[in-house]
Amino acid sequence: MNELPVAYSINHEGLVLDIALIETNKVLIHEDTIPDKLFKLEKKIEQRKAQTAPIIVDRNSLVVLDGMHRTKVMKRLGTRFICVCLVDYQDPSITVNRWCRIIPKTHSKSSVDDLLASIDLTPEPYSINIDPEKSSELILTYKDSAFKLVSTGEDLVKLFRSAYELELLLNSKGYQVEHCTESEAKTMLSEGMAEAAIYPPRVSKEDIVDLAERGKVFTPKATRHKLPARPLRVNVPLSLLKNTNLTVEEVNLVLREYLMKKKLVRINPGRSWRGQTYDETLYVFKD
Repeated sequence: MNELPVAYSINHEGLVLDIALIETNKVLIHEDTIPDKLFKLEKKIEQRKAQTAPIIVDRNSLVVLDGMHRTKVMKRLGTRFICVCLVDYQDPSITVNRWCRIIPKTHSKSSVDDLLASIDLTPEPYSINIDPEKSSELILTYKDSAFKLVSTGEDLVKLFRSAYELELLLNSKGYQVEHCTESEAKTMLSEGMAEAAIYPPRVSKEDIVDLAERGKVFTPKATRHKLPARPLRVNVPLSLLKNTNLTVEEVNLVLREYLMKKKLVRINPGRSWRGQTYDETLYVFKD
């Protein structure tokens, strides 16, 4: 693809983070969004009148890796441009993991079996000795037993859809399903803090790019991209993102001048910022 204009570059230990404004209609999402979360984020962005954090995007395919809700909000707000952080998706320091689901409330296995039957998911025995973190199957695991959940057909999108339907059904029954990382799911099960865990299928970077380029999406919270670093607090005004007079090259020059006036502060992993501890390096723009 053609070389994209870049407003500001950060070299994080060999991984280049290029901050740029690109046309909103060119970015591709690979996951659906959660309506309630989308509504709240839209109101927040409208109140701030700015896009505070860049969306993480693969520079080659323009597939969004992190920031599905922000992307959709920008499209709903009718912005011509969107602020992105362009990265090389194939860099080994960028990994794609899964969001697991944990079921904290005590329930009977038979009640879950009934739910599975209603959404075309069949449980098959799965060895409890096989680490579900290393599996590419859809796994429902308890502390002392596990099952592979099989759907008709081999469509990965359909399998995620069935898993999402199971999550919604469990919530409707009062089970209060929560999202967590793979390691957190394993710990919560072993320590008796959760009744069961659902491990969605593992997908590859190639799966994600192919899906997005075909105009299809996984269900919300299907993948969890882990990056070694990310920029924050660019605070690009909506007025610039909605500008219809400047070219993409010109708006990037405006953004460059805007960011060059700020101080870039590096916050190392494990340190707290705004009450939250991050396991990645943050590059924060401060006035």
